[in-house]
Amino acid sequence: MKGVVLRHPLSSRIMHFVNMVCWYILFLTGAAVYFRLVSGAEAAMLMNVHILAGLVLTVTVVSYLLIAPDRVFLFLQEVLNWDRDTLAWWKNFGGYPYRFLKGTKLYKYLERFWFAKPGAPPQSKYNAGQKLLGITVVFSLAVLGLTGWMLFFFRQALGKDGVWLFFNAHVWIAILVTLFVTFVHVPLVVINWPDFVSMFRIGSGTVPVEWAIEHNPKWFERDVVEVVESRKD
Repeated sequence: MKGVVLRHPLSSRIMHFVNMVCWYILFLTGAAVYFRLVSGAEAAMLMNVHILAGLVLTVTVVSYLLIAPDRVFLFLQEVLNWDRDTLAWWKNFGGYPYRFLKGTKLYKYLERFWFAKPGAPPQSKYNAGQKLLGITVVFSLAVLGLTGWMLFFFRQALGKDGVWLFFNAHVWIAILVTLFVTFVHVPLVVINWPDFVSMFRIGSGTVPVEWAIEHNPKWFERDVVEVVESRKD
């Protein structure tokens, strides 16, 4: 079957892009100040950039919730739906260890273990790893937004213990999630090149039908095929 199917609507792509840019600006400016890579006027300037990026990200997220609540609902419905195939994906991490290690000397040793087996159970629009990432990003955006703005506007009201708790939650959640996204999510997305292109290219956020059937057969059968058939009727 040839052709393309829509995977990432324009609103979702804009949200993803703004989130990505603001996130790394926030991380780099915050890390530079936290680890004392800069001081004095430079630190103050970076914190101003940090606050501005936080404001842009907050406005974007709130606007997305108000303008495209249907997309938010569908996304949450998808990432929170963990069926038997979702859980089975974790048995061998969707076959990614096999894809990375096959043909190497290390794989000859690891192939006896369950996590190095090839193949993966059929997945919906997002596989199990992407669902975990989606939940993580939603949670971290909520916590980082809450802790960040509480520290900015209500620092005195939080008290010493509250400031310590909110500050450390803000810092270490940001660090851990950024490391996870940078060194796990990004490489795996680049490997799945059609999905990467559909998110970032100028134009429609489509993927080839063949790719959709191979990687997300449950999504294709449930959402894509049914839409096509209903149009024919």
